[in-house]
Amino acid sequence: MLAKFLRDLLPSGRPERLVALGERAFDAADYPRAADNLSRALPRLAMDDARRTALELRLAISLQECQRFAEAEQVLRAILARDPNCPGALIQLAMLRFVDSDAAEARRLMDRYASRHADAGSRLRRALMLPMILQSNEEIDRLRAALDGDLNRLTGERLKPLAHPEGEVLLTPFYLAYHARNNRELLRKLCRAYRAHYATRTQVSRRLFAHGTKLRIGFVSSFFHLHSVGRTTYGLIRDLPRDRFDVHVFAVSPHHDALAHAIRASADQYLALPGDIDRARAAIDAAELDILLFADIGMHPVTTYLALWRMAPLQLTTWGHSVTSGIDTVDYYVSADAIEPANAQELYSEKLLRLPGYFLPRYERPAPVRGSAARGRHVYFCPQSLFKLHPDFDTALKGILERDAKAQILLLGAAPSWERQLRARFSGSLGENAARVRFTPPASHAEFLGHLAAADVIIDPFHFGGCNTSCEALALGVPVVTLPSFQLPGRFTLGLYREMGIDSCIARSEQDFVDLAVRLASEPDHRRAVSAQILERSQVLFERPEAGRILGDELVRLAETLR
Repeated sequence: MLAKFLRDLLPSGRPERLVALGERAFDAADYPRAADNLSRALPRLAMDDARRTALELRLAISLQECQRFAEAEQVLRAILARDPNCPGALIQLAMLRFVDSDAAEARRLMDRYASRHADAGSRLRRALMLPMILQSNEEIDRLRAALDGDLNRLTGERLKPLAHPEGEVLLTPFYLAYHARNNRELLRKLCRAYRAHYATRTQVSRRLFAHGTKLRIGFVSSFFHLHSVGRTTYGLIRDLPRDRFDVHVFAVSPHHDALAHAIRASADQYLALPGDIDRARAAIDAAELDILLFADIGMHPVTTYLALWRMAPLQLTTWGHSVTSGIDTVDYYVSADAIEPANAQELYSEKLLRLPGYFLPRYERPAPVRGSAARGRHVYFCPQSLFKLHPDFDTALKGILERDAKAQILLLGAAPSWERQLRARFSGSLGENAARVRFTPPASHAEFLGHLAAADVIIDPFHFGGCNTSCEALALGVPVVTLPSFQLPGRFTLGLYREMGIDSCIARSEQDFVDLAVRLASEPDHRRAVSAQILERSQVLFERPEAGRILGDELVRLAETLR
């Protein structure tokens, strides 16, 4: 109604009408309409109009929200050409360059900002600007050394403290997980840097079993919907024994889809939380929980920085993001004995809770689909996000392409800049065979399953492989070749095969990985035999209720020990 009133009130030929409509749309988060109106208004404003920079910043945000990144960058660079130290433009452009995996320019822009603003948020944000697409192990070592130095300096500096780190820092240490290194000590150091600048409560006086024999447990995430976190956490929420637990679900800025509704229906108490730490924390505190389980620390700023607060006597995390948190108010990491290596505790700042038995609760089997076979080619599909493709994996790709003249490597499409950076890496590591690597176009989930079904073989990348995607491929009978890593992110496919009692696709070395993949792709009779065995046994991977009950038994035992 207000938009119609503004249209009727303001003359159509004047920029004020477009400005008013654009700002109204922006405030309502209607970013396509905001971008349309503001982009038409700005050329009509005088260059010295006092509103110009603020409106251009709103236009840039609107364009980013519409994924029109190149246009947003053009707007921001125009602002900085006029005012090289405009703080809003520096931060926005730094984030754009970061998302493009240009961490070097992103950090230079943040340095320009930080030279005039001595606040902990911008310094931490700069430190966490790590490239998504990695070029070499040497680059990884340089990045980690630089981050280590940044954190040492940050911990000792006197800076404006953090009030809302979910916005001031915004970034999390998400991309450290893809370096194939033990991250425990670096993440502990990051926690100390947070604590140097962010005052939180680290103790609660409430004791376990404060409300009687039932334990109040809360699950918190920003991904309780059709997302890998929602799919792997749903069964725990649904199957925890209700004679021992009162289950609360806290969904941060929730989506609404079929899985989100199933999770909500499975909870005893469900609360949608805003993307604001103070309000979210107040809501969780009000529940007076015994146990709080963070499903995915490191994946979202709100839940990552919430974990710095003590809100329950017992706080845990699990493998929504399958790496330790480094946070001292997180007591246990919930994992599975079947997939953790013997020395796994060395990788965790938390105490490792190794649950017995199968580790994927209530995972729904996808419906069968058919894929179109590639004529004259052997398709090796790696269905993982491009930031999972560690430089070490290039050795396997090179071996496959050299051994199999009909091989085509299929990767998931992503931002053009990411694809360009990977192609630059492949041009050196794969040589002329890099031309046989291609990327899928954007696809729906149904189309993605079609790509899985059409592949001759799925190749699990070193050192952070698949979990959800491996489940889906195995449900379709498509072999997945895996080389288990030294840590959890590269061991889920191993666990799935162990549950099925199949070891023919588990490699012992990089050369064995290549041998297994090439044989499956180039020997149809062998592939059909392995596929038939997978189809016969893969049902054991789905709709398993016992993981929730096992978690319940372990939590009750643990709580009784600690009470």
